[in-house]
Amino acid sequence: MKITVDFEECLKDSPRFRATIEEAEGDVCELESKLDKLVKLCIGMIDAGKAYNTANRQFVNGIQELAQQSAKDDVIESSLNKFAENLQEMINYHTILFDQAQRSIKSQLQTFIREDLRKFKEAKKQFDKVSEEKEAALSKNAQAPRNKQHEVEEATSILIATRKCFRHIVLDYVLQINVLHELQPLMKQLTGQLDQLVIDSAKERKDMEMKHSTIQHKVQELLQTLVTHKPLAMAHYTGPENICCLQRQMSFYCG
Repeated sequence: MKITVDFEECLKDSPRFRATIEEAEGDVCELESKLDKLVKLCIGMIDAGKAYNTANRQFVNGIQELAQQSAKDDVIESSLNKFAENLQEMINYHTILFDQAQRSIKSQLQTFIREDLRKFKEAKKQFDKVSEEKEAALSKNAQAPRNKQHEVEEATSILIATRKCFRHIVLDYVLQINVLHELQPLMKQLTGQLDQLVIDSAKERKDMEMKHSTIQHKVQELLQTLVTHKPLAMAHYTGPENICCLQRQMSFYCG
């Protein structure tokens, strides 16, 4: 929102006020469209993130099951368990990240659309209606025959009452427009929250990379052991295809 409507101009119902109102209404429509799009994108991101976490949990469970079956080999069991623990930490962080996105971004925007924009739309309906009534009252007053005093008085009374009603409603409408103009601080707040999420994500990624580097050597040794030294020992509960799949998955996570 870039337009702030002057209260004095709205009471005058001047051409300048009407032009400003038209521009402000266009801004609100554009704002609503962009917010709806952003909410949908945020929901899509959260849903995709939850699906990603679910797939990761299944992979971690598979690693833990393999570690349990490798209990007789301390090196394999320890490496698999450490790898699973690091993946679980990453899953936990992603869960927090998506929860923050839902509470801090999606929910706030949905509340704004549901409450603030709804108030604006209701005020606009009232404004459009009373504007038509005012135009009709002006027309009737102008067309009232001056030789019929009672019709003139009736038209004048209707015009006065309509103008009072118009002033009351137009003030409320302008208030709703100017409230939307205060969206900028909210957007700055959301931007700050997004920036913090990015910072937290970068920090967590760096921490995860450091943790991964401490076990990367052991994991690579484990892969070498699984593929070259113990294929027969592992085959009775994993199978060659599963060993290759595990190798690809672990290589992906460990770089």
